[in-house]
Amino acid sequence: MTIRFRFSKSDMITTAGVAMRPVEITGSGGIFERVGQPGITETFSHDELAALMRRPDTSYYPAYFDLAAQKARQGQPVQQINELPPKIRRLALWRKAVCDAFLTLSAAGDINRTHDGFARGRAKLSEEVQRLLGETPETRRSAKPGTDIVTRQLPGSRTLFQWVRRYEKAGFSALVLIPATHRSGNKSPRWCPRAEALMNQVIETYADTQRPTKTQAIKENVALFKAENQRRVDAGAEALVIPSAASIRRRLNMADPFYVYAKRYGAAAAASRFTLFGSGPDVQYPLERVEMDENRLDVISLLTLSGIWDHLPRERQERFESGRRWLYIAIDCATKCVVSMRLAETPNSDDAIRALRDIFEDKTPIAKAAGCESTWHHHGGIGTLVTDMGSAFVSDDFQGTVASLGVTAHLPPAGLPWLRGHIESFFRTLGHQLMPLLAGRTFFDTVQRGDYPSEQLACLCDDDLITILLTYIVDIYHNQPHGSLKGETPNAAWARLVAEHGTAPVPDGLTLRKAFGRPLSRKLRGDGVMFCGLTYSCDALREAFLHSPTRTVEIRADLRDIGWIAVKVGATWYPAIANQPGFDGISYDQLREGMRAIRHKYRKDALIDAPTVLRAIERISEANRRAFALRELTPFHVTDADVERHQAALHYPIRSDAERLGHISPSVDPLADGIQISPRKESTAPSQPDVPDDPHANRRERRNRWRFNDDN
Repeated sequence: MTIRFRFSKSDMITTAGVAMRPVEITGSGGIFERVGQPGITETFSHDELAALMRRPDTSYYPAYFDLAAQKARQGQPVQQINELPPKIRRLALWRKAVCDAFLTLSAAGDINRTHDGFARGRAKLSEEVQRLLGETPETRRSAKPGTDIVTRQLPGSRTLFQWVRRYEKAGFSALVLIPATHRSGNKSPRWCPRAEALMNQVIETYADTQRPTKTQAIKENVALFKAENQRRVDAGAEALVIPSAASIRRRLNMADPFYVYAKRYGAAAAASRFTLFGSGPDVQYPLERVEMDENRLDVISLLTLSGIWDHLPRERQERFESGRRWLYIAIDCATKCVVSMRLAETPNSDDAIRALRDIFEDKTPIAKAAGCESTWHHHGGIGTLVTDMGSAFVSDDFQGTVASLGVTAHLPPAGLPWLRGHIESFFRTLGHQLMPLLAGRTFFDTVQRGDYPSEQLACLCDDDLITILLTYIVDIYHNQPHGSLKGETPNAAWARLVAEHGTAPVPDGLTLRKAFGRPLSRKLRGDGVMFCGLTYSCDALREAFLHSPTRTVEIRADLRDIGWIAVKVGATWYPAIANQPGFDGISYDQLREGMRAIRHKYRKDALIDAPTVLRAIERISEANRRAFALRELTPFHVTDADVERHQAALHYPIRSDAERLGHISPSVDPLADGIQISPRKESTAPSQPDVPDDPHANRRERRNRWRFNDDN
């Protein structure tokens, strides 16, 4: 139901600092004219007026332009009775009750505005005042015997008549009955201008980089007065009155605190101390704003991935290098969920980029590898990425990657950590909740650390450290009530907001490979390009091999999925699929481990076919797969330099010609295919394994197109 308002032309409404008065009110709404700007009007419907009255920047002043209201406001310290201190407010309300009681009795003829009439009706006036205030014996709250009951003495007739006249002229507003004690006191200057100037010097004396105490500043100010008086006496002038130490201290306490702190400690320290804090940006959707930062862990650990620490002798343990790892963290501001985490040796752009890459991936397999019970499924497209001005985040590589993804980058100025309050708060939570549980912690500072032997107690390897961090974040932090979420857990907040708004889609595979892949060059071949023993081809590569004078192309690969890569032909990027089927979703670590297992079993110079490699990958133990997943979050992950260095170990191409060309039909029985090893040339050496009979041996021998190196 639409509510209809009634306004008087003497009313006033202010909204967003604009004052308006009603000109005309109709059934559909009202026309308002701006105060001080005749002819400029605005029209509001009654629904819009109702919404306007609920806004925090809207104020309504009934009868604002009436003469009585103006008299009531004139010279008053407040605009409403409730703004007064309780003691003065009770006095003003008692005076109002006295005036109301007098007017009521006057209308009934029990009292009049003469001294004799007031004296005759004084008793009835006292009873009426008590009734209006609820202080009669019937309405008064029962008290224990002996309790003091305070009653106010009625004013004299002259004073009462003055109150009533002011009360009537102000339109029966209690504001005119407020005691004028705020205007009492000696307002004349106590000190001459020269004394005022000397007294103000105490502020400059105290606001000094040497940081004197207030007592020292006051003594120095008194000395200034004495020196000035001595000069005046010598000149035959009148001496100044020296203020007391208490007066000088009061003047010092009236100084601008920001100015004093900036002069004593510097402008940057003052800006940090007197920062105006807020609730931060208003975010509604998951991953609408992601804050990312690096922090050095408050724990000394062993800088190794080994998990055999407990089995080593003490002299071997002492040789292990220990130190503090850096931690990259990305957190979603809307749900407070951690969407990325990675250990690093030092702050660097490569690890920052890898941490950014994890935001777009479901990290549940990594959490399961650490033994977590909850899933780490939080991922999606990013709206705004907020980082500090660290060298890793302002580097060309990181900023280029962010720009390639179409993500808005926000880099607040250095030295203002509250502009990234969510991630800073998480690091503080990590330091208070998790670090006290770890041996070898370094505490927040050397004072808190005391004599704690952090180096001697260091026993956590990188795999132990990443497992502990994953367990805390995935199983504990995501499932405990969060204060800024009003007691809701981050996991629950993620589920609720995703159900309401969804998440932005992650970039496509080609965009991810172009953004996060490092440029590698490969030579054009008849079957495309080779990377890690696999060959990749597409129509653009075949066309370039036939007609392009440029015989090298740029490629970018995702080491988590080597089933296809991105290749740049001319100025355009194309997806190139592996010629050997079955490698979709296979990681670089799994391929390298499978090749290592095959070469360990068979002779080194063998040509290996794709089914053999795939069967070897399937035989990789679950423990190794978990180790690969955890190692990806540590400084021991596969780097671009490792990929290039390991090309020599993977220079044997993985053959799949027979199956790809249809000479061998794939079998569902892995034992039926056997393990086929193709030697370079026939040899009868007893150390070589027996080669199974080839059912296609009578066919014409095909010339081998495969090269024995990977462009090296």
